[in-house]
Amino acid sequence: MLEIVNVLMRFFMWVLATYRWKRKQENFMLLLSIALWIDFLAALTQRPILEKLGETPEITALAPLLSLFAIAEGILLIATSLYVLNRFKTLREQFVVVLSVIVGSTYVLLAVLLSQPPGVLFAFPIPFTGFSLMLLGYALLRKEVSFKNVATLFPLGAFLLGLINLTYPITIKTHLAFYLYGAGAVFRGMMFIGMIKYALFHVKPPRVPTLDIPPGAFYLESAEHLEALLQKMQSAGNGILITREPPRDTVPTFPVFWITRVTQPPINENIMTVSPTDIGILVDLVKRHLEKGHSLVVIDCFEYLVLENGFENAFKFLLSLKDYATEFGATLIVATDPSLHSKKQWVILTRELEKLEL
Repeated sequence: MLEIVNVLMRFFMWVLATYRWKRKQENFMLLLSIALWIDFLAALTQRPILEKLGETPEITALAPLLSLFAIAEGILLIATSLYVLNRFKTLREQFVVVLSVIVGSTYVLLAVLLSQPPGVLFAFPIPFTGFSLMLLGYALLRKEVSFKNVATLFPLGAFLLGLINLTYPITIKTHLAFYLYGAGAVFRGMMFIGMIKYALFHVKPPRVPTLDIPPGAFYLESAEHLEALLQKMQSAGNGILITREPPRDTVPTFPVFWITRVTQPPINENIMTVSPTDIGILVDLVKRHLEKGHSLVVIDCFEYLVLENGFENAFKFLLSLKDYATEFGATLIVATDPSLHSKKQWVILTRELEKLEL
């Protein structure tokens, strides 16, 4: 039963990766989709799974095929990782891919020609795939799945599964092999669950790429000016709002992070609930939207974040947003009232924020 579940998880991970690639047209997702298809075919070349399906082929016929699948999958995963890390265009990284093709295919050919047993035949391909899975997990955690939610399970599971594959030559003939196989199934389950969230999570680019607001970090005192700013964001479909009161009368055309302790389904696709204490997740979400081209971040609930997290933590959160806004040439605006802060707090805030004049 476990073998069949394994095959199904591999198949549906390929489906999810292909769905995300079709929807977002990302080059690295195309490579990952192909790699996951080969991973699915590799599962069908394993004798225990074929026996469950009523087939009993000779192991000597399957071993070379499985080793080639492992090499091909590893090469594609390495290429995917380099794309994610924005390093695929350099000659050195391209040489790494070419060298992987040459070394991997040559090893399998020589092992088959020399009639080596399966243990020797798999001694390089399986750890090679393990290394590529670990590299993929690292790349996705660093560049693509930086926010701390369910999607993190995909790269984390890939890294841990790769670590198990890396030990293959040493552990395959020990009593640990059975337990490592079970752990591998758990890690594949983590990958599957994370892939569901990762494939369905979507950051929309802004409708209008720029707003006539100077870049930098500012504070805003006027409620009327804040309303005008929100109308500008609505018409442009550009900007990120962090608020305690999401729009109710209109459907926002820009992402809204509703800071609330109430867990409920989203009001619409542009409104996401975030716990007030999950400011680390909030920073990552804002960063991902800035990466996609949004050029404005507006916070109108800074006082509530101070209440929930303390001024020091809330201020560090503000500095992180300011750093990312500076990095992407965007604008950070904090709508607040000086009377809601102590004199010391206001001095600290105004050192980092200028008054915005509209």
